[in-house]
Amino acid sequence: MKHLVRMSLALWSACCLLTLPLMAQQRPRVVTNDDFRRSPAARAAHSEVHGSPSGPAAPLEEVQPPPVPLTLPDLVTARLLSHSRSVQPHGIYFEALDGTPVLSLNEGLMYNPASVTKVMTSMAALESLGVNYRYPTRISYTGAIDWSTGTLMGDLVFSGEQDPSFVTESLFLIGEKLYEMGIRNIQGNLRIGSGMLLNLRSQPAVIGSEILTTLDRSRWTPKTEAVWNAVRGVKAFGQMPVYHGITISPGTAIADDHTTPRYPLLEYRSSPLLKILKSINAYSHNEMTHIVGARVGGAAGVRQYLIEKVKLPPQEVYLQTTSGLGQNAITPRATVRLMRYAVNWLERRNISLGELLPIAGIDNGTLQRRFTNPDLMGTVIGKTGTLSSTSALAGILYTQKRGLLFFAILERGSPHSLRPLQEEIISMVAADSGGALPLALGSEMSPSLCEEAEVMERAAARTAGTSR
Repeated sequence: MKHLVRMSLALWSACCLLTLPLMAQQRPRVVTNDDFRRSPAARAAHSEVHGSPSGPAAPLEEVQPPPVPLTLPDLVTARLLSHSRSVQPHGIYFEALDGTPVLSLNEGLMYNPASVTKVMTSMAALESLGVNYRYPTRISYTGAIDWSTGTLMGDLVFSGEQDPSFVTESLFLIGEKLYEMGIRNIQGNLRIGSGMLLNLRSQPAVIGSEILTTLDRSRWTPKTEAVWNAVRGVKAFGQMPVYHGITISPGTAIADDHTTPRYPLLEYRSSPLLKILKSINAYSHNEMTHIVGARVGGAAGVRQYLIEKVKLPPQEVYLQTTSGLGQNAITPRATVRLMRYAVNWLERRNISLGELLPIAGIDNGTLQRRFTNPDLMGTVIGKTGTLSSTSALAGILYTQKRGLLFFAILERGSPHSLRPLQEEIISMVAADSGGALPLALGSEMSPSLCEEAEVMERAAARTAGTSR
């Protein structure tokens, strides 16, 4: 009996071992991640071919929502965080023509605008002095003129009104006008009056020396010769194939004491203020801006203009200088309001912003080598700002979908790394707006500050002080 039981148990074990693979094949199939990734159509086809698996039904497929595309603020914020790990150093504001914000980040915080301040000073000067204002420099004389020999027996007197654009080229125009009037020799000295600037220098001795070596052709230095050759192609010098000049002896430079009677001879009038400001903004010239700013009350006068005329909130603008040097502060939002005001003010006078500010990738100066990509060249008109730990850019960008955009990017950090970042932000905004369109195809820059200067003979020049 025991033997039969042992044989039955052995047979039962053998049957279990033989049927185990078949039982495993009939167990429910484990649902894997591949099932969730498989499309419903593919799963239906699989079920028709192989049949439904035995056991519990497989879980229904979870429909995954499509990924949400990143918005423009998301893209910009991510890029800024990859650059500096914080968005705090970056103040950004883009606004459409209808006032709709396009991109805003810390737009209400104060940042140093650096040389973007020059736009504020430029607008204050344009409204105060006028677009076509010309700085006068008056040339008179003491003694008498013998017109039969072209000899002035007396001193040549220069006085001005702080013309920041009066340079060596200006003297070529004056010297040739004197020659055209018939003056050949000056037997006397050079008197330098108050308000006179030459190459931004105000010292009478320095100014007198430059006048002497420029007006008198026989005293030219290699530097004078080089300046002459450089300007010969400029419109103002187009009618001067050669420079004749005059002789001056002894030509000692002295400060004018205003005690000796003098008689009017010539008046030199600078290029229009708008042309001068375009050059100042393109090259971001600090000293010239200080001179212009002094005419409108300095930093306090410019700030008052911004509050009263541009309607900037007083708490959103602080100025220490008119050029952007030092500690100045403004919000990106207020900067955009300034840009909008400038565009509207100029437009009412049939003037484009490109006649005041440089065109990126086209005009000489600080924006000449920026935005040179064919997709962006000529699409940005604006003003740069750079200090040791500050980089700024403000202006306008024209896009296909959103039209004209006003923008301000004011940042703290290394200018070397921030400039490419600013160009990336502009590119992102342009791409999100259907692409950029060029605002200008050619430069509005004058090759010389004197290109549109004028030299006029004074009405009484040939009567007063005439030698009899």
